[in-house]
Amino acid sequence: MPSLSRRQLCADALALAAAPVVLTAATGTASAAGSVLPSPAFARPFASPPAETRPKIRYWWPCADISPDTIEPEIREMADQGFRAAEIQCMFAFTDPKTSGWGSTALTTRLQQAVEAGRKHGVRIDLTVGPGWPLVVPGVTPDSPQAAQEIVHGRVQVAGGTTYTGPVPAGPAPHTGVTRQTLVGVHAVRYSGSPTVKPVRLDRSSLTDLTGAVRDGQISWTAPSGGDWLLLGYWQRGTGQASVTGQAVSGDPAYVVDHFGSAGTAAATGYWDRHVLTPALRSLLRANGGDLFEDSLELDSAQHWTTNLPDRFQRLCGYSLLAHLPVLFIEGINRQYTPVTVDSTPEFEFTDIDGARVRDDYYRTLTDLYVTEHVKPLKAWAHSLGLRLRAQPYGTTFDSSTVSSALDVPETESLGLTGDYTDDPSRWMFVGAAHLARQNVVSLEGCASLNNAYGQTWPQVLKHFNAAFAHGVNQTVFHGFATDRTAANLPWPGFSPFTMQGGNGFSEAWGPRQPTWVDTHKITAWTSRMQYVLRQGRPSVDLVVYRHRYDGIVRLPGTPGGFTHDFAGPDQLRGTRVKGGRLSPEGPAYRALILDRQATLPVATARLLLSHARAGLPVVVTGTPPTRSPGGFRSAEQDAELARLVRDLLAQPTVRQVTAPTELAAALKSLGVRPSAETTGTGLLTVRRTQRERDFYYLHNPTSEAVDAQVPLEGGGTPYALDAWTGDTVLIGRYRTESARVIVPVSLAPGETTVVALDRTVGQSPHVTGATMGEVVTVGGEPHVRATRSGTARVTWSGGKTVEVTIPAVPAVQSLDSWDLSVEDWHRGPDGGRAITRHELRVTQLQPWSDIPALQDVSGIGTYTTTLQLADADGAYLDLGEVTDTYEVVVNGRTLPPGDQVTRHLDLGSFVKPGRNTLTVRVATPLRNRLRVTDGYPGQAAEARQRYGLIGPVRLVPYRQAPVPA
Repeated sequence: MPSLSRRQLCADALALAAAPVVLTAATGTASAAGSVLPSPAFARPFASPPAETRPKIRYWWPCADISPDTIEPEIREMADQGFRAAEIQCMFAFTDPKTSGWGSTALTTRLQQAVEAGRKHGVRIDLTVGPGWPLVVPGVTPDSPQAAQEIVHGRVQVAGGTTYTGPVPAGPAPHTGVTRQTLVGVHAVRYSGSPTVKPVRLDRSSLTDLTGAVRDGQISWTAPSGGDWLLLGYWQRGTGQASVTGQAVSGDPAYVVDHFGSAGTAAATGYWDRHVLTPALRSLLRANGGDLFEDSLELDSAQHWTTNLPDRFQRLCGYSLLAHLPVLFIEGINRQYTPVTVDSTPEFEFTDIDGARVRDDYYRTLTDLYVTEHVKPLKAWAHSLGLRLRAQPYGTTFDSSTVSSALDVPETESLGLTGDYTDDPSRWMFVGAAHLARQNVVSLEGCASLNNAYGQTWPQVLKHFNAAFAHGVNQTVFHGFATDRTAANLPWPGFSPFTMQGGNGFSEAWGPRQPTWVDTHKITAWTSRMQYVLRQGRPSVDLVVYRHRYDGIVRLPGTPGGFTHDFAGPDQLRGTRVKGGRLSPEGPAYRALILDRQATLPVATARLLLSHARAGLPVVVTGTPPTRSPGGFRSAEQDAELARLVRDLLAQPTVRQVTAPTELAAALKSLGVRPSAETTGTGLLTVRRTQRERDFYYLHNPTSEAVDAQVPLEGGGTPYALDAWTGDTVLIGRYRTESARVIVPVSLAPGETTVVALDRTVGQSPHVTGATMGEVVTVGGEPHVRATRSGTARVTWSGGKTVEVTIPAVPAVQSLDSWDLSVEDWHRGPDGGRAITRHELRVTQLQPWSDIPALQDVSGIGTYTTTLQLADADGAYLDLGEVTDTYEVVVNGRTLPPGDQVTRHLDLGSFVKPGRNTLTVRVATPLRNRLRVTDGYPGQAAEARQRYGLIGPVRLVPYRQAPVPA
């Protein structure tokens, strides 16, 4: 079935938005009684969101080996499916990298074609900072001064009173290609205990700098008598790291540049200026707009370094790094994908000071260098091209929140090792920094799932998206679209960077090759509407949790159910103010700050927190208060001042101290702190966006159980339910008001999401506050009770009047088991392209295709058709049960508005009629089952068959409705 064009979708949405507001809510929320209120101002842009709220999609190219005549058609496909931007990622070249790789004339020509096509079809083109990732530059060798640098150390044991003569101790063997090393320094230091058990204990008072004694790489030194000594040599060298795709990205060898020195950034932008950009491409980029994107910092080094790091450390921290080098080293701390953290055991420790202080200052300096020498110049260069800098500010030992604040658009990712997503708080640790920096867009790369290529389902993707939205994300970049035609002329399903050589890598290769592509416009329309809501006004977050770390470890604060929270550290809190008991009132307006089991606290931050508490900000200290200031400068003096400030802080009437997170709820209650959305006990996740005239609440059920609750929402106003699948704005009639809060009924199935708006531009009209059965809906401007069983409902009006409504007999629920099934079987044809074989079946019991011999290895599109008889009823609900993957429903020849792809519950409303009805359900599947038996895909063959099709049970649930008397 052909998909609707973007223009058709917008036209349909505008038509919906222009209509009066009606209620067809399946969530159990109700419409207002009496006359229908006019559509609120946000209804039209919600139904048809502005272009900038549409999602992006990563666009994988084999560099210039993409077929030039496929670029515009593919960008048009993305536009027609509702994408706003395509992020071009040059992965590798199939042919000669010199003529087709990064920096080639052919690639520049293809990029220009893409931007021209984007201009034509309303798609912005985002460009990555280089080919593959991390950032590499052709011509930069492992020994180049612009290359990524590391520091390593070697050691020799020297007994007291003996002499060592020989080469300066060398570090571990360097990476292949690294031939030069520069001596940073040589130390002699006495140790105690074992020289092989970490951490080796060093006597700092004995440390002697022998760098000046080195001659031609040799040193001769006699250890003082008494004790055992180590001779330590420190060496700077290139890391030798290349792109994840190796050297297939350019004609010249390309290596990762120094991300902590300006020379590395200049090498990257200079290469663009000389080899990639032309005047025509520059002009097109400025006209079209878009992002310059840097992927996650998957850097690999023994220990990060750059030439001017000691000087920056001295200026920033006030003491010498070179005199404290031994305590920097934690084995594996900066290795790619390392499990090692800043809390792991170091190689050495001094006996008289805490080496963690020095390491804190080292990580702080790395953060500062990355921001000033990499992010800021790269951002300025991007702005000169009319682009924003979007980047993923994590993956190494620096403060991700501080880096996030320096970007135009910070981005996280929902990288997963399984198809189903497990919430990982490290993915959201810098959202608070974005909120405090007034960055209105927080991006997500979603949803790469390992070993799920060609097997990922859209409900799995939506689970990723909903988790991200619930934590402050409001822009998605789908991962991703693989070009279909390349110089390699690969057979169907075509090129995909993560399934080369038949592997089963990260998902997904979206595009027309996928049967579910026919429904992608529904997913992007839902995403656009959610992103529109989540960018309105400003974020309103209940709590801010103090977090100051230089890695990805995030400890959940144990905030009580219903409370939302951000994380923020000293750099983010600096300069904030308190007004009316709210921290950053013009921003997220936090109601309280949680100091959660934090061992360290800078004196300046402690002074700020004390000032905020005195200004009326509630503060809760969980566990032992901080006792140590981070950093090594005047540490004893700093610790004493910190102790005084903490004592004063704890003495404030706005401060509570609790021993454990389980006591947090009581402490907040004693301080008069309530959440914006009171969802305690439901497991719901919420987001609030605030404008002067209205509030938007996003509510998501991440649990495996249905939630049916009355939820008080702060803000006041007339409540509306917003359906992101259809674009409908629904006036909620069944609600109560209490103490400036609106209490609305919320019914959400597992995985389901809804949006409630509280609008203060219109006054509240008479409405229903309660009904003992069914749900309250509006028919012809009048309230009705709708129910799936007969009986009498007692209905209460907002003025206190109670009336009775009788529901007549309701037809029985029907199980729909027998269907005619027509299947389009997508497979590789004799010519290597896609072929379709049709199967016609009669099924008397729904079951997955994998259990039907004729369909067990089939992927494609299945159309199920059945007829049913419906007695006198006002409508019916359709529960589809299990469906894999996407679906569309047609009743009596009329296509229903898009249904929730997660809950698979639809209101057929007036689409059904008494008597005979024809029901059609069209289902599109992933490609895994077919690729399991397709040549060249051993990775797919190793996977189990997936359950495809309409599996059910399918139930038709009729309902009746009756008017509510005034």
